[in-house]
Formats: sequence, C-alpha cells, structure tokens
Amino acid sequence: MVSLKKGVLKIEGNKESTARTIYEICFVLNAVTLFAFNDVKFIGTATGIMMLLASMLLWIGRRDKRVILPYNTVWYTLFTAYSAISCLWSSYIDTDMASYFLRMVVIIAMITSVSIYVDTPEDLERIIKLYILSMTAIVLIELTYVPFEDWSDGYMGSHFSGSNSNGVAFLVFCAELMAFYEFYSKGKKSYFLLVALFLGFVILSGSRKAMFASIAGPLLFVLFSTYKRNYFFNILLVLALAITVVFYIMTDENAYNTIGKRFESMLTFWFENRTHKVDNSLYMRSYYIQLAQEMFSESPIWGKGMGNFAKIIDEVYKLEGVYSHNNYWQILSELGLVGFFSYYSLYFVVIIKLFKGAFVNKSRMNLMFLCFMLLLMVLETGLVTYNSKMPHVVIAIAYAATYVGEMDGRKYQYIQNNNFNQKRTEELL
Repeated sequence: MVSLKKGVLKIEGNKESTARTIYEICFVLNAVTLFAFNDVKFIGTATGIMMLLASMLLWIGRRDKRVILPYNTVWYTLFTAYSAISCLWSSYIDTDMASYFLRMVVIIAMITSVSIYVDTPEDLERIIKLYILSMTAIVLIELTYVPFEDWSDGYMGSHFSGSNSNGVAFLVFCAELMAFYEFYSKGKKSYFLLVALFLGFVILSGSRKAMFASIAGPLLFVLFSTYKRNYFFNILLVLALAITVVFYIMTDENAYNTIGKRFESMLTFWFENRTHKVDNSLYMRSYYIQLAQEMFSESPIWGKGMGNFAKIIDEVYKLEGVYSHNNYWQILSELGLVGFFSYYSLYFVVIIKLFKGAFVNKSRMNLMFLCFMLLLMVLETGLVTYNSKMPHVVIAIAYAATYVGEMDGRKYQYIQNNNFNQKRTEELL
C-alpha cells in the first residue's frame, strides 16, 4: 500500500506487495523516462536494470520461488548472442556496435522483468493499466509542453525530448488498443475518453502508420469479437466511427495539413506513383529499402553484421543516422536469413498461442494482443523495432498473455462444463 502523509511517501505491506509496488513504480518511470530523457546517455540502461532488480525483489518476496526462465528471454538472448557474433564478419567494426549490443542486453532485462511480474491474470490486467498510465503521462507531458498553436505541425511526440514522433505514436497506438479492450470487452466507459485522447495524439503526430493502426486495431478487435451481443451492429458502429475520423482528417484544414495530405500521399505512392503528389520522405524510404535489399543480396545467409546498415550508408553515401524504415529488410541486410528467422520465430510462436487463446479458450485479452501482433507485422514494413526497448516490452506483455490465457481457458472450460452438467441435471429431473 502506498500513502503520502505530511510530505512522506510510505510503502506498507508484506514483502511481496511492497516489491510489487516498487516494480510498478519502476515500470511507469522507465517508460516516461525513456521518452522524457531520450538523448541522455545510459538513462535507458539504468531504468532497464532498475526494472529487472525490482522484479527480482518481487520474485524473492514470493512464497513460490520457482526458477523462472521465460521463453522470450531465452529467444532474445540467443538472438542478441548471434547479433554480437556477427561482428566477426562485419564490414565495419566500431564503438556503435557496442551501443547496439548494450541496448539489446537492456531489452533482455526489461522483457525478463515483465515475465517475472506477470504470474496471474490479475498481474496481466495490472500491467496493462500501468502501460496505459505511462502513455497517458507521456501524452500529457507532450501536449502541455507544446504551445497550442503548434499542435498541428505534424510532429507531436518529438518536441519535448527529440524522440522520433513515429515511434512515440506507435507506442500510443498500443495504449489505445489496450484502452479500447477495457472499454469494449469490460464495459469501462471511462476508457473511451482515453481512446479518444490517444487517437487524437496519433493524428497530431502526423504518423501515417500509427494512424492506420489506431483505426484498424479497434476494427479488427470488434470484427473478431463474435461473442458480443449485437455483433453486426457493433461492426457497423465502429466502421462508421472510423469513416468519420478519416472524413474529418481529409476535410478539416488543420487535420489535413497535419496528417491528411501525408496519408493521401502514401496512397498515391502505392497505387498511382505520381511524383508531383508524393512527399520526398516516401521516396527516400523506398530508396533506403532498396539499399538494404542490395546489401542482403551480397550476403544473404549471415548479413553484413549488427548495425552495419547505417555504417555502410554513412561510409559509402555520407548519410548519417540512416535506417531502412523496414524491420524485415533491416534484419535481412544486417543479420541475413539466419537472423531473420531467429527473430521472427517468436512472433510466429506468440501469434499461434494468441490465436489458440482467442478462439479456442475464448480469451478476450488474447484476442486484443492477437490484433496487436498482426498489426505489428504490417507496421514493421515501415518501422525498425528489433532493437527498440518499449516495443519489446509490449511484445513481452503479449507473450505473458499467452500463458495467462491458458488459465483463462481452463476457467472458460470449467464454466462451460458446469453449465452443461447443470443443464443435463435439469433435463434428468
């Protein structure tokens, strides 16, 4: 229990509850700190280790001290080890590779802490709310910092600390989908306000990918939620809301200048390819992907080495800080087919488990995370996430939902069997 009295913060309770509270504070601080101090060196390392230590305290405080070695920790550790070994055949070796490696080690610490924390369905519900709280804090920090007249500049999320607005918008989309789950599946009407807040922030960010996901996520969730009453009406209602949002951003002048014209440009690039209507960023991104494809063709099995895409582009084309804007080709160019299949093996396992949890065990939470993983696979055609911290925290929560979903499934089967037995007894009587 946490209390603030006479200016003194007190954490009271048994060892487990105290450790749990400490971890929850560390979880929120980590997300907010990574955003607020994006350019501060080693701040992510410190907060990631802090999360792991807090989770270890929680494990020590539990009565059941099982040895916890989550599959996703083993998977990412092996992937990190292979990435480090790729230095042996890298085209360029410098200190940047050490920072890549350190970042991936921190990701191991963070995803392990999530798996240690989430031990029951209640823990999973709690960490989802903590993530929503973290993103709410980030959104409010950015909106408060940016003058109102600059809200529609199309870069919301990048002003306070220089963070990538696309990356921040993606994380906010994850919170929006979680909030929609709380609203639609659990009937918590207050969460609809958070859905609206997060969607509005994504629009202001100017991120086409995040906007697409923010509209498609709730639509997918409603489409797959066949258990709900008024199923077809709900689909039509959410579809109407989605059309309304799209109509607004394409007709309102401020919204159109913020994201509408970017979205229109993306569609034009995909379907018409008319140069006079397409912004240069799309051509540059497609060019970077083409360069990644060329690197992959030169070394398809092992790749050019961890972090070498940016280094080769810098050395050959004198372009600094460049990445391919595509997770698939980034991994293929740097780590080859071996790294590619190693990385996406977890995605495959998680999606299969979530599918089973959603449609066999009838877990609504598994359904929500299934929608997230499917959209993530689409979004990674325009994002590089394999060495990003917070996206892997969300994936770790999704992975935790797979084994918590099994508990929900057993509960569902128990209820179904009880209902069947009760009905059979009534028939016999």
